[in-house]
Amino acid sequence: MVHHRPHVEQNAQQAAQSQHSNEQSFHIGHVPLPPELVEACMRRVEGKQLEGFLAGFGKWPGDIMLVGEAPGGNEIVQGRPFCGQAGKVLDEYLQIAGLTRDDLYMTSSVRSRPYRDRPVKGHPERMSRSNRTPTASEIFAHAPILDYELSVVKPRLLLTVGNIGLQRLLGSGVRVSDIHGQPRQSTIQHVDQDHPERGYIEGTESYWIFPLYHPAAILYNRSLESVIEQDLQRLRDFLQEEVWISG
Repeated sequence: MVHHRPHVEQNAQQAAQSQHSNEQSFHIGHVPLPPELVEACMRRVEGKQLEGFLAGFGKWPGDIMLVGEAPGGNEIVQGRPFCGQAGKVLDEYLQIAGLTRDDLYMTSSVRSRPYRDRPVKGHPERMSRSNRTPTASEIFAHAPILDYELSVVKPRLLLTVGNIGLQRLLGSGVRVSDIHGQPRQSTIQHVDQDHPERGYIEGTESYWIFPLYHPAAILYNRSLESVIEQDLQRLRDFLQEEVWISG
């Protein structure tokens, strides 16, 4: 596990709480999604091994958005992002960075739980359901929802956790193992609603992007603990800089 730090810099949280100059108020909760947007998404993934639907949650409009992979079984049951063991690790992530869940909007590349069913060893008549990594087609099918949330939340900084969130924004040629803990300013890819057959296209708006390992990574690879803590300390320091707030 990542260790708690008893004294977290307050400036980072103050920076995260800064609002756009024309922002009058903010909400804590789900960004309301147009029903037709969700229905179109669900039609595109009909017949795939996906279950449930989880909306994003957090502060909107707001300066920081966290983009993850997909909900797991716990998230679908409880109806909130990042619960269970990975959620506890994420809370530690945020504490080290000087943030809380209310400082950011939390969402994911895929909104339904990707799963696989396998026979239980020794009991072939019974099936065991587990999480799996979403496919490229499933990520693309859900892409318009993330595009819509970006337009409503209007973040300046995107925290990606794991490869799926990072590649959804920057393309399949990047890997978190290569650029973790390294903030960069970049445009991101999105889907043209009028011409989805064109695939992803590059947007014109630039965001700060800070790639992080997924909270679940430390549960499977304890050797990443020191690396992740260093990345979070870099994030804490970055949040105290004015460069990401001013543009």
